Amino acid sequence: MPVYKDKVKTKDGRQFYYTIHYVDQYYMPHRIKSKRYLTKKDAEKAEAKKLLELDKLPTETMTFNQAALAFCEEKKKKVKPGSYKAFENALNHALLVLGDIQIDKLTNKQYEAFLSHLDNFKRNGRLITNKSKKRSVTALNQLLDFTNKRYNLTTSIPSRYDSYKVETPKEMKYMTVEQFEKLDAVIDDIVYSALFTTLFYMGLRIGEANRLQWKHVTDTITIKQTVSTKLRDDKGSYLITSPKTSTSNRTLPIPQIVSRKLLELREYYSKWDEFNAEWFVFGGLKPLPESTIQKAKHRYFKAADLDEIRLHDFRHSCASFLINNGASPLLVSKWLGHSSVTMTLNRYSHLYKSELLEIVKEIDKKCT
Repeated sequence: MPVYKDKVKTKDGRQFYYTIHYVDQYYMPHRIKSKRYLTKKDAEKAEAKKLLELDKLPTETMTFNQAALAFCEEKKKKVKPGSYKAFENALNHALLVLGDIQIDKLTNKQYEAFLSHLDNFKRNGRLITNKSKKRSVTALNQLLDFTNKRYNLTTSIPSRYDSYKVETPKEMKYMTVEQFEKLDAVIDDIVYSALFTTLFYMGLRIGEANRLQWKHVTDTITIKQTVSTKLRDDKGSYLITSPKTSTSNRTLPIPQIVSRKLLELREYYSKWDEFNAEWFVFGGLKPLPESTIQKAKHRYFKAADLDEIRLHDFRHSCASFLINNGASPLLVSKWLGHSSVTMTLNRYSHLYKSELLEIVKEIDKKCT
């Protein structure tokens, strides 16, 4: 169904529109003429949405863009908003190159253009990783699985190409208490001192820490949500969602060392007249962007002459600290908000090795 261009523009320059003719379930003919849109692309997207609403998407000539509208509506209902946004970002790489192409008319050359786009795409001045490329290929394959099941429409071309080999996952790194104290000694900003201390001793994920507002902090810290400063919601704000798992919802008592840092930070913020319990603990009126935190972390590790670790490794460091001080797998699991004790054991079993050896020694004592 074509998009048309009106000879007369609206005051704000809109002149593209679509017309849809269809017959309803009672065999009554209908004609829909849309409002005018600024670009042809906008009109085509609006037409596809209306066709989806009417269940009249043209199967015989369906494009990747049209199929994506139907698939994304379904996907959005099944996954968390954060997962959906990540999927949408991955799929958009494919739609940028293949969007207007009919699915059953895809050629090797067109698919190779998509792969070339992935190989040359840069984010923040750096080529994206193979892991990111693979996510885009996987998202496209999920779309094709959907169109095959829903519309009996697919293409075999993607299966003719090798998948990206994902880099070996980075190993966990840990900081000792002594190393953390050395790091904290060079931090000259009360916000980052409080943030990194909270990450190290509380084991929060960075999104959980960044979501905290002062109303969540009393003599305990309550974690009920997480925020991503890398993803945006439909209004353009940082994406706020429920935590990773249901067990990530937790209320934790605050160690004195963390409590002192947070009290100092609250006193610092309270100098502003506008300060209230809705302010974010780390950032004030809005959360600190993760990219800003990363830059600060790099600067402080360099100043402390320490090997730098990832933000998530603060969480691993917390687990190591707890385990080395005798915490059981069950307590570590509850503190970190793991989905199960099994997950804790699978991830940190090597840290419990010394305890297992102690058990063997006790058995040997009893049996000799």
